[in-house]
Amino acid sequence: MLNNYKYFLVLAEELNISRAAKRLFISHQNLSKYLKGLEEKYGVTFFERKPKFVLTPAGKIMLDTLRQIELSEQNLENQLIDIKEAKSGTIRFGITEGRYPILVPKLLKEFHSLHPKVNLVIHRATSPQMQEMVLNNSLDLCLSGITNLVTHELKYEIVINEHMYIVISDNLLKQYFPSSYPECKETFAKGADLHLFQQVPFVLNKKNFNSRILMDKHLSEKGISLNCINELTQPDIHHLLCAEDYAASFCLTMYLTGINQLNKFHYTNSHLNVFPIADFKSINPLGLIYHKNKKFPSYAKDLKVLIKRFCSPYSTLIEK
Repeated sequence: MLNNYKYFLVLAEELNISRAAKRLFISHQNLSKYLKGLEEKYGVTFFERKPKFVLTPAGKIMLDTLRQIELSEQNLENQLIDIKEAKSGTIRFGITEGRYPILVPKLLKEFHSLHPKVNLVIHRATSPQMQEMVLNNSLDLCLSGITNLVTHELKYEIVINEHMYIVISDNLLKQYFPSSYPECKETFAKGADLHLFQQVPFVLNKKNFNSRILMDKHLSEKGISLNCINELTQPDIHHLLCAEDYAASFCLTMYLTGINQLNKFHYTNSHLNVFPIADFKSINPLGLIYHKNKKFPSYAKDLKVLIKRFCSPYSTLIEK
């Protein structure tokens, strides 16, 4: 019965027999028969059928066990690939939407030139989604902030430590600091005190994202309340909105080059300023995250080296 363990894994993901059968390219009848046989074999019920199709406690134990079996099978295949010196296979890499255009184009090109027979599959998702995908073996590794890791089953390797900056246009500075503009730019370049920005409109990330967690912690510690007029998850959209004088925003180190590009090619109503934040001591450690029991083939190790190399230039931005 465990020979078709992937049937159970897909059922646990879909929690719907029809959708699971469709994903598995088998009939609803055959999948129902598989589940019934599995439950008869072990003498327990793995899924409650009503009022909703959900895992029972026994089902959760079975799911955890089968995920370990799946991981062991993946590890076996990865180790045999290197023994056979067969440089072909698939590696699944996760990255957030905002970092995708920064890293993925050059990463795909460079990795393909090193391993033309290896399929590098890129998934775009949020950090919490990618953590879950690593845990359920649908991702091999992902690039994400590590401040909100939810389990000791995950390991990580730090790539860079990012700082946080405030982004605001000249026009907004003129509007909200009329008596001190442009001299205020010199002052803010040494560290912008967010107490002075409480009337300024801001677009912020959503609350469960790393940058927002860091920002909310700072605001709480300093007793600051910002005028948030919108919450969006895409950092590049934040900066485009800043360029339209819609609001100010915040920026992690890796996104600074995007702001530089907006200024360079005059895609702004007025110049975008990037200032460090006064007394902001938190950093965003960006890491490669993977399952602690994952064994990688040599081409995956090459992928990690490439990612670290492509991220390293952004570390120098912190020092400037």
